[in-house]
Amino acid sequence: MIIKLFQPVTGNWLLIAEQLNDPQNWDRFVPSHSADSERFKFDNVTTRLAGSQMKLTICKELLKRGCSAFQYDWNTDEEVILNHAFLVAEVLEVNIEIGEPNRKSA
Repeated sequence: MIIKLFQPVTGNWLLIAEQLNDPQNWDRFVPSHSADSERFKFDNVTTRLAGSQMKLTICKELLKRGCSAFQYDWNTDEEVILNHAFLVAEVLEVNIEIGEPNRKSA
């Protein structure tokens, strides 16, 4: 799993997990992932750490096999976004990259 924090030229900050270990038949319309899958862990930790004070929405355009993404609300302070993203990476024990997602997988 690779986690990236990215701010598109137009749009809100995105927190993206790439290279997830999804099964070959994974489809966003029929999500099927177990509690020990990387997708479940990323999605769960990301939303849990956001709590009720931070608005996050799933970015459906980037949901595909091997990739999950959340979009931060445009009103969210950049420092809060950075703190949240680094905390997600710390809890999941992976590095975080700041920059553009890999266009081949996102």
